[in-house]
Amino acid sequence: MISHLVILATVVLSLAAGPAAAAKNPRLWELKQAVTATPQDPQAHYNLGLKYESLGKTKQAVAEYNQVLKLKPNDGKALYSLARALGALGETGQAIDTLKQAVKLNPKSIEARNLLAAEYNRQGTGLLEQGNLDAAREALEAGLQVKGAPAETEALRNNLGCLYVRENHLDQAAETFREVLRQNPNAAQARYNLALLNYTQGDYQAASRQLFALKGIDPGLAGELSDYRFKIRTSTDWQPPVKTMLTFPGSPLLIKGHIPSDFEE
Repeated sequence: MISHLVILATVVLSLAAGPAAAAKNPRLWELKQAVTATPQDPQAHYNLGLKYESLGKTKQAVAEYNQVLKLKPNDGKALYSLARALGALGETGQAIDTLKQAVKLNPKSIEARNLLAAEYNRQGTGLLEQGNLDAAREALEAGLQVKGAPAETEALRNNLGCLYVRENHLDQAAETFREVLRQNPNAAQARYNLALLNYTQGDYQAASRQLFALKGIDPGLAGELSDYRFKIRTSTDWQPPVKTMLTFPGSPLLIKGHIPSDFEE
């Protein structure tokens, strides 16, 4: 049996390597021992929270992050990690409130703003799917005001275009999708959505241009769009759904245990 002294030494060495290393190296029981030995140490609770989160035990992680904040209310990395875990549990509203605190604490934190934008997008998209258009618009516009990274902004603006479609503000929707494409010509969902609008408005030449471009970006979406073409042309009351965006290829935001570099100590 490893002695209590050795256990503490192991944890101390891990903490010296930084919170990310502390979450990766010690085993769960070692981190629990550290919390038991030093219950007033916010770093010990934080490392245990990261470990729980990496094991998929998100509720336990939330409890540890909350404990950190009881001991150290202005711990930016704990606020960020708590928000990430809350988002994973579907507690989007709480995640947004927590991230607002993190951004207020560190306005220059790019990653906190990015995650806040992503959570607003998650909230807005959920409200859009529920048909609560006013609340969806409020969430999506709030997300745009956060000024997150291009990927988050792209998703928010695309989904705002989808909301305009639901409201039958088709010209406004088309311009919104065009703005997405001006910023990123490879935004497959926005190109797909713009092509749908072109088809439903009878502008088949413009739609064909979008379809041709889409084939080089996302052949799967292009194939789906091709299947819709005949139905759109032959039905006056059939409307295919526009594509909303929830995830961002290559985004590190929702990776378990990811720590914003601008909150690391």
